[in-house]
Amino acid sequence: MTHTPTLQYSLLVLALSAVYPLSAAAAVSAGVAQFIAGDVNVRRPDGGTAPLAKGKDIESGESIVTGVNGRAQVRFTDGGLISLQPNTEFKIANYSDNAANPREERFLVDLLRGSMRAITGLIGKRNRENYKVTTTTATIGIRGSGFNVGYNADGSLGVTTELDAIEVCNAGGCVGLTAGESVRVVNSQDAPVRTNTRAAVPTPASPEQEPTVAGNKSNAEGKAEIVTITTTQKTDDKVVDPNTGTFTNLFVRASYGATAGGAATLTPASSTVVLDTGKVLSLTDGVYKFTPNSGGSSGYRGSMTTNDFVGWGVWITGTKTDTSTNPVNTFAADRLHYVVGQQTPLASMPTTAGILTYNLVGNTLPTRADGAVGSLTSTSFQVNFAGTMSVSIVTSFGTVSSSGLSRSGNTFQTTSGSVVGSFFGPIAATAGLVYKDFHSGPNLYYSGALVFQRP
Repeated sequence: MTHTPTLQYSLLVLALSAVYPLSAAAAVSAGVAQFIAGDVNVRRPDGGTAPLAKGKDIESGESIVTGVNGRAQVRFTDGGLISLQPNTEFKIANYSDNAANPREERFLVDLLRGSMRAITGLIGKRNRENYKVTTTTATIGIRGSGFNVGYNADGSLGVTTELDAIEVCNAGGCVGLTAGESVRVVNSQDAPVRTNTRAAVPTPASPEQEPTVAGNKSNAEGKAEIVTITTTQKTDDKVVDPNTGTFTNLFVRASYGATAGGAATLTPASSTVVLDTGKVLSLTDGVYKFTPNSGGSSGYRGSMTTNDFVGWGVWITGTKTDTSTNPVNTFAADRLHYVVGQQTPLASMPTTAGILTYNLVGNTLPTRADGAVGSLTSTSFQVNFAGTMSVSIVTSFGTVSSSGLSRSGNTFQTTSGSVVGSFFGPIAATAGLVYKDFHSGPNLYYSGALVFQRP
């Protein structure tokens, strides 16, 4: 029996479909970037980043990060609109637009820092329970169609509704808002408080301005339609990165490897730190100056302008200079791991009871004094601001752990000094630490750096 070409093709398609399901062939777009100005990047779920360009599709699971002069506006497939301001990190946690089955629809997003304006699309109208904006201190549920939300310099959150109504909730309770009303959320435990101060959602004067949301309506086909008023201003190309320069208001924890004789830990109360887009180029602790000869991985979160900057990194080789001697003495400071940032003010340190499990958001790979690079297997960092703290760091070189970290104000450490760290940003939004321990096998110390974010 001879099969026709059409039948042979059909059988081939069926066979390939069994091996390569069509559902996994291509990701479904959640929306499109309809306006981009300044420094704007998209971060994929695998951690990779790329510049975000106008017209680019954005998928569920991706994050948008704007720089000091960056702004972005995203139109979602349901007609909804999100406008992101400078120094903002926004994640599309779970988005699904399914008009055929509204119960399966989702608009779940996270505002990790910065500020945004929002206009609800059809998902917010068809399935209000599954439209939520999550922040570090509260969750915003939609009961209407438009609102502003932004973090303040002290770490509190401001929320203002523009159209209809919304509801702001956390562990302390819920507050419903109608058009024009505002609340302030101090932390995740105390209920939102009504205020006459609107949410801090700035519109920079120097970069080109994005379309301003005026309202929304439905078109003749019943689909959501955004009404905008557009203004344009001259772009300033000379904006300086706020995380670049020489700073004296930063706190540093650093550890660098040594032989069996010991490992040094640097814990200055105050330092002069030179940064280049968040990366440490040098740091001075009174008498000693540390500079890298060859750098390794590094990263940062937040901004000096919003008082929530924290950075981390490792130097493959480095130099320690003793400036008190004449001539000066120099020593090797190889495999130096550091965390650096704006410490949480003592008056802003939380005092509420209850265990918070911080999430790992940045790290260096552990290195050993002989130059070996290890791997990080698992971490755990738990804080009870009215009680104890615990940490566990499992690496390929060994394990560093303590169920009784000692905290003094905004700093903490183990009794042995194997872990030293600090809280950074408003209301202890992040915690950074360096660790060191003795690897008994090759008789050498190993060390690394970790940064965690408050849930």
